This record gives sequence, C-alpha cells and structure tokens, in this order.
Amino acid sequence: MQASPRDAELERQLETWGASQSDRELSPEIRRKVQGILTSSLTPVKPLPSQRTLFFEFLAVFTACAAGLIAIVDKTGFHLMTTAQLASMAAILAGGGILFSLIIAWQMVPGSRRRFPLSPALALSGFGVFGGIMLLFPWRTSGAFVPEGWPCAAMELMIAVPAAVVFWLLARRGALFASAGLGAALTGSAAFLALAPLQTQCMFQQAPHLLVWHAGTAVILIGVGALAGDCSRRFGRPFR
Repeated sequence: MQASPRDAELERQLETWGASQSDRELSPEIRRKVQGILTSSLTPVKPLPSQRTLFFEFLAVFTACAAGLIAIVDKTGFHLMTTAQLASMAAILAGGGILFSLIIAWQMVPGSRRRFPLSPALALSGFGVFGGIMLLFPWRTSGAFVPEGWPCAAMELMIAVPAAVVFWLLARRGALFASAGLGAALTGSAAFLALAPLQTQCMFQQAPHLLVWHAGTAVILIGVGALAGDCSRRFGRPFR
C-alpha cells in the first residue's frame, strides 16, 4: 500500500522537525495531523476477562470433557483399581488439570504475574503421574506387553489431539505469543484430560504398562507440543 501525498508531506515535516533543534516543539498544525492519523488507526478491541475467569473457564471445560469421556468408556479399569489407587490417580489427574489451566490462563494475558516458572510445573506434574503409578500399582508384566499397550497409546492420541485443538481455540481469545511453554501447556492439558478416561477403561493396571503406554505417551505429546510452539516462535508464526 502506497502512502498518500498528505502522509508523505507530513512525514517530511516530521523529519525536518527531527533534524532541527531537539527542544523545539511541534507546531499545532502538525500535532493535529499526527493526532488525527493515530486516532484513525486505532481499532476497538474486546477486553480480556480476568485471569481468574479464564482459569475457571478452562478448568470447567477440562472437567466437563473428562467427565463426559469417563461416562462413555468401558469401566473395566475402574472396577480393577483399589480405593486408594482410584482416589490417588483422580487427585493427581485433577491436579494436573488445575495446573495446566493456570498456565494457559497466564499465557493468554501478556505481562501477567506468574507465581512459578513453567519448568518446575511440568516437573511437578510428571513427578505426580510417574511417582503415583510406581508407588500404587504392582510391578508385573505379561508376555504380550506391546500388543496390550499400543491400543492404549492410540486411544490416548485419539483423545488428546482433538482436545489440544479445543484448548487452542479457547486460548485464542487471549493475546498469545508462540513459545515452547504455550505448546507444552496446551498439549499437557490435553494429555491429562486423555489419561482420565484411559485409566478408567484400561484392564492392565500394572506399573510397567501404565508408565510406558499411558504416562510415556503423555510425555511424547507434551514434547511435541513444546517443539511445535518453539518452531512457531523461531519462524515468526503466531500461535493463532
């Protein structure tokens, strides 16, 4: 788009003023022209909700989707788990949903205060899942480790990928800046969402199976999300 003659003339006047004495003020006519151009270039924007509102919106979507998926999947794993296993895994996965909802809400509001960095948050969520599985479930495997495991990984991907898209669409309401942290937060939230119905329906409630095919797939998803966010930032593409 070419500048209009009026804008070109104003630009020349501003350059002349800039090259002159620094303490000399702009003439009233030029100040009015600059003010008019700046005012006409402004466009109204919709104000963002508060961080608290954004957090509860994401958490509500996470909870509703997890509850809906748990309601429709098979309940074999639910009946195989003990009360301690069920309660502990529910608390761990709910905690992950809360944590990632907070992180995404922070990412949506530029300059917002973050109470703790992303790396410790990811480490905490990973420690909760891996530590809970190692402590709560028996260490035994069957001879069909791979045939039993890959359907769980495939199911987790089938849930997590669309969930990540949904969370990304919700996050677009904010002012997003592409980063590895944003990609990890979106896929992390989707992975924790997928782990809930997967844990409920899985008939192989043993630590090796859960660590490799459930938690391991979640780690891969988060890593891919972080890589996608970092590549988007490096190549100057907005995460929108």
